Amino acid sequence: MINTTYLSPGVRDLLLSVSPFESGNTPYEPSIEEIRQCIVIDESGINYRESVRRLDKRILPQIETLFKQMNEETFRSSYDNDRHCRWLTNRKDLFRIFHFMKNDQLHLATLLLTCFTERNLGNLLLTKINTVPNLLRQIVESSTLTSILGSDLTLILQLIIGSPKSINLRNIYWHGFVQYNEVSPKFSYLLLYLLIQIGPIIDGKVVPDRPFISLERFANHTFLPADARCPNAETAIHLIENHPLIDSGFKPLLESSIDYIYSQNEYGLSMMLLLPIFEHVLRKLFVQVNNCPERLLTAESTTLFTTLDEILTCCLSDSEANCLCSELGHGYMGLLADLIAYPEGVCLRSKLSHCEFNYEQLPRSIADAQFSLFLALLYRYNKHPDDYGQRLLDYVNNYKVFYHPIAIAKNQIHDFVVEFQRIPECAAAIEGEDVTKISNFPVKLIDFWRLFIPLDQLSLFDDMSIQTIEVFINENNLNLINRYCPHKTTTNGNSEQSLITVIRQLSAHIHQVLTNVDTFLKTRGQAYHSKQLRANQRANFERFINIYDDLHQSVLFISYLSSTILYSLDYIRCNDSRYSSFLMKILRIWLTFIENAVTLSSIIRNRWDELAALYSTTIDKSNKLIAKL
Repeated sequence: MINTTYLSPGVRDLLLSVSPFESGNTPYEPSIEEIRQCIVIDESGINYRESVRRLDKRILPQIETLFKQMNEETFRSSYDNDRHCRWLTNRKDLFRIFHFMKNDQLHLATLLLTCFTERNLGNLLLTKINTVPNLLRQIVESSTLTSILGSDLTLILQLIIGSPKSINLRNIYWHGFVQYNEVSPKFSYLLLYLLIQIGPIIDGKVVPDRPFISLERFANHTFLPADARCPNAETAIHLIENHPLIDSGFKPLLESSIDYIYSQNEYGLSMMLLLPIFEHVLRKLFVQVNNCPERLLTAESTTLFTTLDEILTCCLSDSEANCLCSELGHGYMGLLADLIAYPEGVCLRSKLSHCEFNYEQLPRSIADAQFSLFLALLYRYNKHPDDYGQRLLDYVNNYKVFYHPIAIAKNQIHDFVVEFQRIPECAAAIEGEDVTKISNFPVKLIDFWRLFIPLDQLSLFDDMSIQTIEVFINENNLNLINRYCPHKTTTNGNSEQSLITVIRQLSAHIHQVLTNVDTFLKTRGQAYHSKQLRANQRANFERFINIYDDLHQSVLFISYLSSTILYSLDYIRCNDSRYSSFLMKILRIWLTFIENAVTLSSIIRNRWDELAALYSTTIDKSNKLIAKL
């Protein structure tokens, strides 16, 4: 029994009106033209309320009764053919959706149906254009879709899954406003019916299928240790049974989600059910801790509701701090962002809801991490967490962000520093003696750092060493959650994003240079040592030996420069814009050097003399820039 609704009266009126089918009438398959006749257009566009009223009276009972009278075998025998399904990607999902509808799983059926619809309508657009819009409403409102399907069918689709003023079936389900069996299945049946009608309309047109993206690169990433996984379904069910954050109307959906992950190993389906409820719970907390009752919990047709994207920002639209960040803590928000928000992270909710990957191939590790994150939220507001709950909270509170751009940049620096440290040993073995001790690097930045770095930290900035670089990249002095907030503007100099982008470009190129050097040493070093090289090859290898120390120092300097900038971002942000402008200029000088070094050091080129000249030019440019400060 649902005691509380999160649908506004206007939305409820659209969704919950009932026009029972008159007994004695035989249901039939209405034509698209007949359905279109129910759509009322006035000067402002579709009159949604009147259109739904007419559909309710004439069409929806027909379609709902038609499908309810079919069993799964009859449905399959009627529609599992090329005439209706040839254009569909993963046509088996069409019959899976119907299976869910017949087995009291309307919620899951509708979630999968809207994904399925977005994927296939997007593919249909590719028969005429090269790029698919990002959102389902943009797809159904596009003139391209109208040119393919005709205005009648696209108008009906716009009524069901169009703007926020429409029935908006996708958003009310995916954003967590609908509870278990709260909404009539009639609109889901209508959308399913329309998809079936598209096949005959396009009449055998070959529809390209966009490749799914893969999440395999995240499969082996340890978001949380193995013992952070909930030990069994019973523990999770016990936690949600009487939890104050979970409305009774969501509990059956959570129980189904738990069953899919623990008993059926259907991780994608489990997350489809879990993520909207997760967003709903976060929304409740967001409104509570920010004391903003004007931010309605309900889905309004004329007011933008609070979505997960806004919940995750560090500040509100009025630039006030989002108190949810401090309420949940940096560790929790960091893991949440790695799984949901950061563009180079999993982006699970977005990619799942927009059908960007095959939901049947969602890695278990991602589902476990997301489910554990949800349980951690519940345990946080449980006065007496059990041993597992306390252990989970400890792990989450101490989580270290991985997919934030700054974290990625630090990891890149760490990786090539490890690689960099192996190279001198190879050179020493080839030369038969220790590598010459690195002399002082001719570019000094300490006078620049002295302009705004606190005195008690300056000694680190004057030490260009591997140890210092490791200190800088391992220091967690930045609050990553507070960066790149869409409501927060950066006005001083070059933006952090620009600096970090160049640092990451440098890191990628350095990796290639180190790979080139390693390959050159392995292919020519032993031959040089055993005097098996021809004269010109030997001379070229000796040019490499002569430039080696300078190249070594250059890589070390770039690593030092990148790590100091990442460490100092808060200081840079708070000072004169000319400081960030200076750093961008010197980064670009060395980016030019390292980009050329990639080519000159390749096994095909090996132009070590040109690299030596480029090094001298780069040093000269750097010192001239410093002199202008």
